[in-house]
Amino acid sequence: MRVLVTGHHGYIGAVLVRMLTAAGYEVVGLDSDFFVQNRFLGEVVEAPSLIKDLRDIELEDLRGINAVLHLAALSNDPLGDLDAHLTYEINYHGSMRLARLAKQAGVARFCFRHPAACMALRARKC
Repeated sequence: MRVLVTGHHGYIGAVLVRMLTAAGYEVVGLDSDFFVQNRFLGEVVEAPSLIKDLRDIELEDLRGINAVLHLAALSNDPLGDLDAHLTYEINYHGSMRLARLAKQAGVARFCFRHPAACMALRARKC
């Protein structure tokens, strides 16, 4: 199974790529590399990568992909407050566009994990 992991150079994405590769999945990464200078340390598994903004993904980028694990987002409140419009463009419009293109490309599975949802779940447990 060929899996696209968006945000594959991020905190969760880097770990997920390692786990998927170890489990035998063919992984393709998508990352804008906004934070390339702040890569996370540890064992990094290289995967074929699309280095582009989530908002610039094209239908052809999704051809042959069986599943999308969508992790890419601007993910914290200070960053969102810095440029709320940009955060909305990437986190909402970019994600919706990716989902539509994935459906159009025939991607069978689409999993979206948004950082705010994870923080809200954590807050309720406290």
